[in-house]
Amino acid sequence: MNKFMKKMVIVLPRGESIKNFVYSGITDALRKKYRLVFFSIIPNQEIKEYLVSKCDEFYELPEIVSSNKYAEELKKVLQLAHLYRLDCVTGNLKILKDDISSKKSFKHRIVRVFRRQLAKLFTSDKSIIKLTNRFIKANYRNPKVLEFEKIITDINPDIVFNTSHIHNLLSLDLMYAAKKKKLTTATFLFSWDNLTSQGRILPDYDYYFTWNDKIKHDLLKYYPNLDTKNIFVTGTPQFDFHFNKDYIMQKEELYEFLDIPMHKKIVLYSTGMSYYTPKEYVIVKDIQQRLQNIDEDLILVVRIYAKDDNTEYYKLRENNKEVIIPDHYWELNHLTPTIKDITLFNSLLNHCLVGINVASTVSLDLAVLDKPVINIAYNPPGENVYPNDYLKIYNFDHYKPIVETGAIALAKTPEEMERFIKKLLKDSTFLAAERKTLVTTFFGDKLKEDKKLLFTNLFEKITKQVTLKNAV
Repeated sequence: MNKFMKKMVIVLPRGESIKNFVYSGITDALRKKYRLVFFSIIPNQEIKEYLVSKCDEFYELPEIVSSNKYAEELKKVLQLAHLYRLDCVTGNLKILKDDISSKKSFKHRIVRVFRRQLAKLFTSDKSIIKLTNRFIKANYRNPKVLEFEKIITDINPDIVFNTSHIHNLLSLDLMYAAKKKKLTTATFLFSWDNLTSQGRILPDYDYYFTWNDKIKHDLLKYYPNLDTKNIFVTGTPQFDFHFNKDYIMQKEELYEFLDIPMHKKIVLYSTGMSYYTPKEYVIVKDIQQRLQNIDEDLILVVRIYAKDDNTEYYKLRENNKEVIIPDHYWELNHLTPTIKDITLFNSLLNHCLVGINVASTVSLDLAVLDKPVINIAYNPPGENVYPNDYLKIYNFDHYKPIVETGAIALAKTPEEMERFIKKLLKDSTFLAAERKTLVTTFFGDKLKEDKKLLFTNLFEKITKQVTLKNAV
């Protein structure tokens, strides 16, 4: 290893970031230009050994996170102020969700009221930035931050790249240490919806990578203090697997794995979060019955959501052999996708006739492969799911732009869903032009661009900028 190589710290705080940046080969490409130091969660021993082989130095992100009451209270006020400023559907829903899940005692209700009133005094950009800086500095004396400060001082990296800006609790002490040491930091905006649905980005970073121009625009809108030159549109690595034959089974292999006859045509149903879509399994049962009436060669394959309780789907699998519900193959520790699971998912996407879901990201996965998509916008037949309402989900800030492209067949009744299926059987090009528009809107020219080369070139550009800046 060239001792004069620049050093990069790669932070892997969640299982899906391991998929996006390590399984994808991006860190392999970066390793040719940088000495790589991984700070990572450890899903299991096998994945740890794999990660160790992919870097030059490895550190485990500890499961214990340090904090202090002052910083935690600042954070609660800051997040509320940020969400009040956004005043969007998903942001307001997050406030409501957090309120419902909080303690119900009189004391806690009074504290929440006071916190809300205080937050409303800090909704200007200037106030939110001041609160953000105060919150970050309030963590500088936390025990774990001090530990990481010593480690990262010895490493002395040229850049610290946090591969996920959300769901990254175990990485925050490290990032506060990096901020304290005034190191150059970068992060990847993990999903297009997270700017409104996940609260404020904490801590702030020097450089950001976004899916597309719209997300870059939104980032600048919500964080006007950022420099547009430090925000790069990269697309997202998670869709690259769909075009990689190493992660796609041949049709014969997939059908053998699922134990279904070759003449069957797969209708792929992807389940969602039960918090937003309660009793969704009732819809799955109804769709299966309707498919049999439409065409006996259609077969429903259900992709279960690994992050949720799938008990009802396992019962359905036992009691109805006409529905194919394969296991998911995630390592549930840190919710980490495995190579086997990625391969199964990509194979289902590539070999299905049509995909059905409730406002899921899978709609984009299907669209990039030019697969027709039907979204369920009606509640489970015969069930009371109040206060939930499946149709209202399509007004959420993160999903509304997808619906507005017209690329998704939005079924508002079971009968309409059935009509869409029949239409697709007669016309495989149904909504094809609109799907093309959707893909262009969300991915621009980055969909099939070589992400290994793209991220390597951008990081080299960043480190050159930093070197020149420090030399002045």
